[in-house]
Amino acid sequence: MSLAELLPKLQELNRSDKWHTVHFLIAELSQEEGIPFAHGATYPIWSPYDSYEAAATLMKVLHEEGPSYESG
Repeated sequence: MSLAELLPKLQELNRSDKWHTVHFLIAELSQEEGIPFAHGATYPIWSPYDSYEAAATLMKVLHEEGPSYESG
């Protein structure tokens, strides 16, 4: 089945089935890339939440650089 034939069928799926399809495709791609992906496992991700040191560093750099635009 070609992608052109598959896309209209995917659009017909309900929301839940679309999410199952996304998860299936992610698992398939990760296997092809050699990245272990276990169904139901949790994986840590970085979040900027409570990253006060990073925010302070960014503010310092922004103040050092000054405005990078011309005021009218």
